[in-house]
Parts: sequence; C-alpha cells; structure tokens
Amino acid sequence: MIHLLRPGDDSYKTVSLEDLRASKSLLHEALWIDLFQPTEEEEKYVEKALGVDLPSPEEMNEIAESSRLFEENGVLYLSCWLLCLDTTIPQNSSVSFVLTPNRFVSIRHSDHHAIRIFSSTRNRLQTRRFHTGEGVFVDLLDNVAGHVASMLRLVEQDLNSLSEEIFAEQKAQQKKAQKLGLKRIVQRLGKRNAVVASLRESSVSLSTLMPFFYGFAGERLKPHVAEQLKSLERDINSLRQYDAALSSEINFLLDSTVGLINFEQNQSIKILSVAAVLVALI
Repeated sequence: MIHLLRPGDDSYKTVSLEDLRASKSLLHEALWIDLFQPTEEEEKYVEKALGVDLPSPEEMNEIAESSRLFEENGVLYLSCWLLCLDTTIPQNSSVSFVLTPNRFVSIRHSDHHAIRIFSSTRNRLQTRRFHTGEGVFVDLLDNVAGHVASMLRLVEQDLNSLSEEIFAEQKAQQKKAQKLGLKRIVQRLGKRNAVVASLRESSVSLSTLMPFFYGFAGERLKPHVAEQLKSLERDINSLRQYDAALSSEINFLLDSTVGLINFEQNQSIKILSVAAVLVALI
C-alpha cells in the first residue's frame, strides 16, 4: 500500500500503482511517500522513479547503529524501533526512512499509531499544512514521542492501581486483590515490564536518530522546524528518565509481590504442620 502527502496537505492519501503510472508527477511532487507492507512491484517502482535504494526487511532489522544510520550519495538512511499494536503484548518493529533534500520515503511492515494518525485530520489534536519534507518528518517524530509518552502514562496508571491492590489495607481493596490473585499480578507486571522495555528501545533509537538527522539536514531546516527538533530531543531525554523510573517501580512491585507469595506459602505450610500434629495426637 502506498500513501502520499503532497505540499499543502495535512494528511496523506492512499494511491495505487496504477494512479502513479498514470500521473508520474504524483510521486515527484510528494513530500512523504509511505510504503506500508509494500509489494515487490511497488518497491521497485518507487526505487526506479526516485533513483534511490530502499532497504530490505533484513536490512531494516540490522542491530548495528552503523547499519541503521548512514548517508550514501547525499541520501540519508535512518531506521528506528516503533511500537506496534498488532500483537497481544505490544512489541517493537523497525521502520526505515530514506530522506532526500525534497522528500522522504518510509518503509514499514506493521501498523503504528504515530503514522496512522496522519491518515485523517480528525485523528490529530493539532493539524497544519506541510510544505517541506523535513517539516513532515520532524512532525512525525514528534507524534512518535507523543505516543511513547502516552503509553508510559498508561503503564504508570496501571502500576498505581496494582500498587493499591498489592498493599491493600481496606477491606474493599483486600477483596479486589484476593480476587485478582498475587500470581496474576506478577503476570501483569511482567507484561508491563515488556511494554516499558519496548518503549525504552524506541526512545533510545530516536535519541540517536535525531542528532544524526540534524547533522546532515540542520542547515536547511526552517527555524521553527529546527526549534521543534531541539525541543523534541529534550522531550526524548525526559522520556528516557521516565521509563527508567517506571522500570524501578515495576521491579519494586515485583519483589514485593513475590515476597507476599512466599509469606502466604509459609503461612499455609505452618497451618498444615499444626493440622498434621493435631491429627497425629488424635
């Protein structure tokens, strides 16, 4: 599937390969070309039309930073990890960006909230019309950071709820904790830990991507876009501190829950021991 965002637009539109062949100007006028689960034919057409190489799925999943952030013949190749919601437990998948002075191409094989919200102005809290590829790209990164922040906030709210249940003192809370069960709480903490780990990986990849991008494109960025990027870098650093604090909270709650499970087991063993003694005396 191919999405295009053209100058003056505030959201991308879906186009077919037949549309592009009928009007070649569609591709060359676009500020952003989003390839979502593209077919081999779509990839080859875009590569030939723009004269750039697009990374393969294997190249997109490279771990080494030198393979994920590099420049070749004036074209920037950037890859980062973004959270996708296609699985029961949200996981990261790699998204690659190929940036030229006039436009950029994104290649992805999974759905991501931060990109999906560009499909309609109704999905976005703030809308504006774009006139440069760099402006779209930085706004996209801003939406990614916003989604990371929202997910971390949801995790924090859930941890607050779990904390009340683990350390319940009031009768209503105790009943709720007993109904949930300490082992189920451990499972929930494990899932939240996996989400935080994925969000941390996404934040780290963004924190390395943005300085690299600015080093090559900073001089041609419009002042307001450059300022947005600098503000975004500060936000990402704050998010990394935020997820570190949540990781510590998860570890504390996990240790406390395991301790309570051990305490309950010891109490049960004591009761059984006393019962066994009484049975023996009778």
